[in-house]
Amino acid sequence: MLTLADELLLLALREEDGSALIGSAELDCGVAGALLAELALAERVRLVDGRVVAADRSPLGDPDLDGLLASITADGKPRKAEQWVSRTRRDQIRKRRLGRLVAIGVLEEREHKFLFFKHTTFPERDPRPEQELRARLRAVLDGAPADERSGALLAIVHACRLDRKAFPDVDGKVLRRRVKEITEEQWAGRAVAKVIASIHAAVMAATSAAVVASNAATMSSG
Repeated sequence: MLTLADELLLLALREEDGSALIGSAELDCGVAGALLAELALAERVRLVDGRVVAADRSPLGDPDLDGLLASITADGKPRKAEQWVSRTRRDQIRKRRLGRLVAIGVLEEREHKFLFFKHTTFPERDPRPEQELRARLRAVLDGAPADERSGALLAIVHACRLDRKAFPDVDGKVLRRRVKEITEEQWAGRAVAKVIASIHAAVMAATSAAVVASNAATMSSG
């Protein structure tokens, strides 16, 4: 069975060449949020007074999920969901999830070399899992009742700013309205959106500071 993190990656990769539709920061935050949402669906964690707490320490048999659950359990201090998303977002986890999809035959790993640079893409090998996933989500977007997994996944997809790219054939207004209806109570998705917003704000602040410093240096040299 694919996890929410695995399903997110299938939606985030172009079927034809395996390149990502969104940036690595958004995707890593999305994977982290999907792991957190998976633990919540499995009733291993829950949200209490806006903080994530462990509810059941029983492992699920997935190294990334069990690792996150162990961290939450051992932390000793209930933290906000966005703190766990920020702590968990690592490209190593994304690479492990992609490696898992390669190992079970869903994706294919291709390495590209240009001069001294290497770039890896993950085109589809077996299109059926994504086709089934898209059919399920499309039915929900078209008005079918949303099950818990679909609602959680769509919240993460929206938070990563992937929804318009993953479903370009759905009218924008219809998509926004339906996603809002489905994901309003999805706390993991909100956490992902907050972390992504903070990353973008930090990048903008750093860029602005660099521009100011450059202008000051130019004026002083002149």
